[in-house]
Amino acid sequence: MSLPPFSLTDLSGAERSFPTGRHALLCFVKEDCPTCVLSMPLIEAAAATFGDALDVWCVGQDAAGNARLAERFGLTAPMLDDSRLHVSYRYDLDTVPTVILADGAGVELERFVGFGKGDWQALYQRLISLTLSPAPVVDWGAYPESRPGCGSKSVEPGVAERLEAELEGSPIRARRIEVGESDDIFEFMFDPVCVRLLRFAGNHSASLRYVSHCLYCLYLSRLFQYNKTYRNTPE
Repeated sequence: MSLPPFSLTDLSGAERSFPTGRHALLCFVKEDCPTCVLSMPLIEAAAATFGDALDVWCVGQDAAGNARLAERFGLTAPMLDDSRLHVSYRYDLDTVPTVILADGAGVELERFVGFGKGDWQALYQRLISLTLSPAPVVDWGAYPESRPGCGSKSVEPGVAERLEAELEGSPIRARRIEVGESDDIFEFMFDPVCVRLLRFAGNHSASLRYVSHCLYCLYLSRLFQYNKTYRNTPE
């Protein structure tokens, strides 16, 4: 499957574009995820060992957190800023870390999520075969067999809907509603429909015509419900 192309900036402000024409290892992370923190030394080991033959990139979901991760682990792999989460959304992420190996044309070859010692060991063996590089020096005994990942920022409530609206061409948008100073905001949310409509109308004749039509429709629906409930009730 061909992955969507993208361009993101790294911590130095340089733009990086994918696909690159050679194999690439894309590692999606966020700072406040313990499993991402656990994986960072392995990402850096991959960059140090295989980085001359393929691209090893971190794709971080939080701009400030990206810089802290890079500093904490002395990262030599580029850390790309996906704080807008557009790439995370297009890559259908629901968990971080997500590690993706792609070929030079951007075709996905392998993907795993969370942390699995076996996944990383198998990936390293595949990269050794691709690059003919020596194996990275890793103390595998210091790592657990597996650990679940964390939720991607791109699927957080409210964020996923915003990204869908921005990237899928949805016409749905939120708008701010003005509430009077004397109104209680919680009471306002539970006002009867007709009161809400009258407040909306104000003194504008066009709005009043619209409200009148809405109230008439409301009246008909209530009348229909009344007839259905009471007039058809057997005596």
